[in-house]
Amino acid sequence: MASRLGIAVAFCLCLASGATAQVVRFETTMGSFDMVLNPTHNSALQNHVDNMLEYIDRETYTGTWINRAAHNQNGSNFVLQMGGHYSQTLRPQFSIDQVRSIRSFAPIEGHPAAENPPLSNTVGTVALALSGDPADPNSGSSSFFINMTSNKFLDPAFTVFAAIPDMTVVNKIMALTTLDRTIDPNFPNQKGNSGITDVPVQADGNQVFIKRAFVVTDNLETAKDLAGVQSIMAQSAQAFSNAAESVLPLADIRLSASPGLSPNGVPEPATLSLVLGSLLGFGLFKPLRRRS
Repeated sequence: MASRLGIAVAFCLCLASGATAQVVRFETTMGSFDMVLNPTHNSALQNHVDNMLEYIDRETYTGTWINRAAHNQNGSNFVLQMGGHYSQTLRPQFSIDQVRSIRSFAPIEGHPAAENPPLSNTVGTVALALSGDPADPNSGSSSFFINMTSNKFLDPAFTVFAAIPDMTVVNKIMALTTLDRTIDPNFPNQKGNSGITDVPVQADGNQVFIKRAFVVTDNLETAKDLAGVQSIMAQSAQAFSNAAESVLPLADIRLSASPGLSPNGVPEPATLSLVLGSLLGFGLFKPLRRRS
């Protein structure tokens, strides 16, 4: 009853405010999960919404694989990253030559979470991956990650632009066995590249692929997802008011660049240094042009 009431309230709020909630769905080989874009209707995040929608409209994420299911040293979940690259095989690559970066648009202007309350890098929120040393808030493009724990220390650099209403499939992916390709001789010169240290692999030996990504147009499903992210947004809001949680200054959020790799990084859980999370950034492709 309470769940139905929450959906009804979310649906009515959308109608009353005139806001059109935008929800996208990622169908993966492990199941589907939805993502609510800009759930707080923050106008500063509209460029991130437009960025995601343009990638989806061009079917850029179709056929990409989820490259990182990272855990903290104590074994707890950290982040799940995707949106960086394709592969020529469903199974883990035999060599780095079988991996290529997606063709991305130019980076967009960031609006770090620390400057845009109430969304923070807390459980269930989504942020763009960044590059730079220290992390450049204006370097995000296609690669993004889902926060699996409270990562508020990322707020000075990373823009939180979405939330996951149901983490069931995400949690299933995080529970998979992972492979570390940096110790594979067929992946030379990859030491320190966390983008391939925790590659999730299914029981059949295949990687987790995004089969399709699309905008959800059903109003009731959208309302259900809006209701589903209310607790996530409340948790993010609480993080801002929790003075006991420390936030690192931007200069201390580091990225350790690996040779020959493209610039989409997420934090290293143990050291809080950032590392690259996308492969083969050799400048082979020019950035896509956005549609006017």
